[in-house]
Amino acid sequence: MSETATLLLSLLGVLGTALAVRLLVRNRDRVAFASVLVAVGVAVSVLGLSFDLALTADLIFMVLLPAIVFQGTTTLDVRRLVDNGGLIVVLTGVGLSLAIALLGAVWTVTVGFPLLVSLIFAAIVLPTDPAAVLSIFDELDVDERLAITIEGESLLNDGVAIVIFSTLLAAHEAGRSVDSLATAGGLVGLVGDVAIVGGGGFLVGAVTGYAAHGLMRRLDDEMSVLLLTVLVAYGSFLLAEHVLGLSGILGVVGAGLLMGAHEETHHRMSSAENHVQQLWTTASFLVTTVLYVLIGTAVPIGAFVRHADLVLAAAVFVVVVRAATVYPLVTASNRVLERRVSTACQHVLVWGGLHTVVPIALALSLPASFPLRAELQVTVFGVAIVSIVVQGLLMPVVLSQVGLGNG
Repeated sequence: MSETATLLLSLLGVLGTALAVRLLVRNRDRVAFASVLVAVGVAVSVLGLSFDLALTADLIFMVLLPAIVFQGTTTLDVRRLVDNGGLIVVLTGVGLSLAIALLGAVWTVTVGFPLLVSLIFAAIVLPTDPAAVLSIFDELDVDERLAITIEGESLLNDGVAIVIFSTLLAAHEAGRSVDSLATAGGLVGLVGDVAIVGGGGFLVGAVTGYAAHGLMRRLDDEMSVLLLTVLVAYGSFLLAEHVLGLSGILGVVGAGLLMGAHEETHHRMSSAENHVQQLWTTASFLVTTVLYVLIGTAVPIGAFVRHADLVLAAAVFVVVVRAATVYPLVTASNRVLERRVSTACQHVLVWGGLHTVVPIALALSLPASFPLRAELQVTVFGVAIVSIVVQGLLMPVVLSQVGLGNG
């Protein structure tokens, strides 16, 4: 059998597995499809089976994630996103940095990893990524403002995390110490990198999306609109990431937001735009379906068992650190911002921080010579599994307990 036929057979195996899961949960509205997919993928790995499809950092960042992010941003209500923008910026710009510093320190003290390695681990594992949040919130009828806040944070913070990760990794490879990063100059440089690389990527994407939106309004051919959206989704990523050296994911976020609905609301989209939007929704569903099954099957079960103590400790610390940053920041924001966030919403903000696709991609991108690489990768995969399976499956319970789930 040729390699292409083998690849196609493996892909059909993944989709067949996903179909079986979908049929199993289709009448269970309070069960997160993505969580069950990952759990089934882990079961496949435990049984010693394989789909012969390997996850790589390039596959996630360059092929899968842009499709998910673009579809998610084009369907967001931009006006509501702007209304909650202050809190989203605080959680992304301040909360993530504080969480990385806190988890890095805790990991060094409790596990004994070198501080810079622990900070790199924290930058890898902490970003809450859009793939998990968008897929699960699409399954559940969640309070709209809460969904917008969590989705907005998830769409932005992975870009910030990637910049911080890259800066810390470069410092490690250059033989620099944490002390050199903790100086006023080092902190200013880090903030500048986030602003330039992250903000610049978003701006490049926004300009691309705005220009494409203007062109799209002049098109009534469905295939032309579809081709334009594909070019914008992947072109904005490549332009920002590989041509200009900026954040490609934030480039896709900017492109999706400005192309989707900056002045025109979704109910005024043309027939061609509506059809293309449905195609993107279908494409995103297929991509996330394949992705979550592969995440489950990629878990090295033997290593997972050997390092179960690290995985469980990290899974607990990640939630505790998120709580330690979200509650104080939201409480402080409530005193300044006009729209207050209730305590119930804060509970869901903490529990809704799912750490899957972006952390796995960053872990896979670690250089082969990086110290404790195997342990870090196993731990990140473990946290991802615990995050999406446990937190995802319990999300309906949490929403019901705090009274924020509709239906």
